Parts: sequence; structure tokens; C-alpha cells
Amino acid sequence: MFLEKMQKRNPELIEKALYLHQNNILEPDTYILDLDQIQANSALMAETAAENNLKLYFMSKQLGRNPLAAQAVVEAGIKKAVAVDPWEARTLAQAGIQLGNVGHLVQVPTSMLEEMIAYEPEIMTVYSLQKAEQISKIALRQNRVQPIMIRIYSENSFNYKGQVGGFDLKNLEKYIPRLIELEGVEIKGVTAFPCLLFNYKKQKIETTPNLELVIKTAKILNDKYGLTIEQLNTPSVSCQSTIPILADAGATHGEPGHALTGTTPYHAYHDDGEKPAMIYISEVSHIKKSQAYTFGGGFYSRSHLKNALVASTSDQNSRRIYPASQPEADMIDYYASLENIDQKLKVGDTVLYAFRTQIFVTRSRVAVISGIQHGKLKLQGIYSSQGRLIDKKGGLRF
Repeated sequence: MFLEKMQKRNPELIEKALYLHQNNILEPDTYILDLDQIQANSALMAETAAENNLKLYFMSKQLGRNPLAAQAVVEAGIKKAVAVDPWEARTLAQAGIQLGNVGHLVQVPTSMLEEMIAYEPEIMTVYSLQKAEQISKIALRQNRVQPIMIRIYSENSFNYKGQVGGFDLKNLEKYIPRLIELEGVEIKGVTAFPCLLFNYKKQKIETTPNLELVIKTAKILNDKYGLTIEQLNTPSVSCQSTIPILADAGATHGEPGHALTGTTPYHAYHDDGEKPAMIYISEVSHIKKSQAYTFGGGFYSRSHLKNALVASTSDQNSRRIYPASQPEADMIDYYASLENIDQKLKVGDTVLYAFRTQIFVTRSRVAVISGIQHGKLKLQGIYSSQGRLIDKKGGLRF
């Protein structure tokens, strides 16, 4: 999905990925993160957000919850993270990253609330009165009042299957007074998901009814209940190009994730804004007739995988683009396949992919590198898909 843009906008990452695999430094099923470009992308968004009076929380799940990448984002100006689930929150907090939003998209299990509240997140998203009651009780025990954000939906909402939940707009009068009575929490925000989506036919980002719903609900809470809603949090496809859209609509917060690596759908069709900063290494495992099979482990069902770059040596004349496909969603991704259209593919050839991914749901390794934009490659370390350090590599320089 992003291979052409990678070749055009970050060819240095391709060169270093080939080098690292062909010199047996990195194994197949490894994502490489370009730390410097991630930081540059983050700085671009931080600057744009400041210009538009919008605040950002960054999402790290796409990056495998990687602590080095997270720290680079913080240093670039996006100071706090949104954790998609409490396990991500734990990984980030233990790495010294401040938590902005916890509980969205995954609610915090009851047994983990004590730990999550102790991390003192700026806000916690709740889907129900019962969860708010649990948070209130524990927050009081910790001698604090926890700001919460209600997730809202209505009959006009757009929701992904399996991600449904929250407070129904038509029943606000049933729940808001009871939420206000809770002494250990205070309602400070409203959110919904997704508030923006990419239209592939028009090749542009458009708003969903959820964005208007967040704005409408916040006004009700302010006007009818006298609350001070400080966060109108409007996630999905947050990037430099959408920050002005959110600000103009009245939103206060965005949550960039894929934009950190320049891999939102928008970036597959446009050359402005964030640059691609992530690539996936594989290798030809075996060949059967017209198909060459490459090692998997890091493929994602919504990746929009189309092509792969293959090279047998570092010589640019050996590089070729091949049509690629991945297993169906109901299959384990032991392998992906390439169409061996010229019958030149060989076992052991390096294969590079650039597609939309969610590293945290894979079994891949994550290699973090820096310096490639300045000709000074440094392998900072190799991590699991959950952000755990596997091999520091001594900060190898090449």
C-alpha cells in the first residue's frame, strides 16, 4: 500500500532494510521503525496542533507499544499517550510515558483499575455507569478525583462491529445526574469513534456523524447540566491534514497513531505531510510453480497489501517489484505469496513490504533504527510486538 511512497519519500529506509537483512543482522518477520522520521512526523503534527489550538495524545499500538518510539514522540512535542487498552497503558507508564487517555477503545477491567488510576491518567474513558462507579470508588481510596470522558453514540452513529459501546444520546438524562453524584470522578470529556474516515473513491478524509455527535453532546452537558467539558476528543485518521478540520469543527483533541509512521490511508495517495517511517522485512521461503512464498507473522487483515520489493543482492539492478497477496483473514499468516511473474525469484531473496499494520496484534519483532537520514545507521534495539526489549544489540553502528 505504501511501497511506492516509501520509494519516493524515504528511500533511505529501503536501503538500510536491505542491508540489515542481507548481512544477517535482522531476521524475517521484523518491522523496522525509522526513529528519526517518526520524531519528525510527530514534530510536524505538534506544531500544526499548536497553531490550531488543538491538543494531541499519541497512539502506540501500531508501533508495537515501542518505548523508544514513544519517547521520540514525546521529545517531538506530543507529551502524552492514549492507550488502546490497559496493557498498553502499563507498558507506556512503566517506560516513563505520561498517560493522557486510558479506556478507549478498550475499557479497563475491574481487576486493573487500581493500577491504572495510580498512574494518574489525565482522563479515563467510560462506557457505562457501572465502570464510572468502580473508578470513583477506587479513586477516592487513592485520595484523588479522576477526570472521566464519556463515550457517546446515537442512532446515527457509525460504529465498527465489535467496537460498540457507550452512552446512548437519548438516555443522557438517565445517566448524567447519577454520574455527577459520584464523588471520585468528574465528567470532563466526550468522545466517539471514528470521527473521521478516509474515502478511498474520492481519496480524501471526510467527517462521520460521530464528530457532530461529540460536539452536540458536549454542548448539552455544558448547557443543561452546567458541566465544564474540556475535552471534545475526536479520534481516527488524526494527522497534519486533519488537525485544522477538527479544530474548525470545535474539537479539542486528536489522537494520531498511523500518522506517526506516515501510514494513514491518506498518505498512500498524497505526498504532503508525514513521511513513511516503517517497513517490514521478509524473505523468500520456497517456490511452488508461479508462486513464491515469503515468511509471515506480521501481516494484518486490513493491510491493503498489493506489492513487494525483492532483491537478491544490494545491487539496485537486482531489485524488482512483484504483485503480492496475504492469507485470508481466517488463516494463520505463516506465509504471504508473490507472483513469480518472471521466474527469477530465489529462496533467500530479501522481500520488503510497506503496508498498513497494527504491530501489537502480530508476533513480529520490531527493530528501532536511527541516523539513516544522516548516513549514520544505528540499530537501537530489537523489541517484541508488545514493546519488550529482546536484544539491545549494543547500539550497533554501521
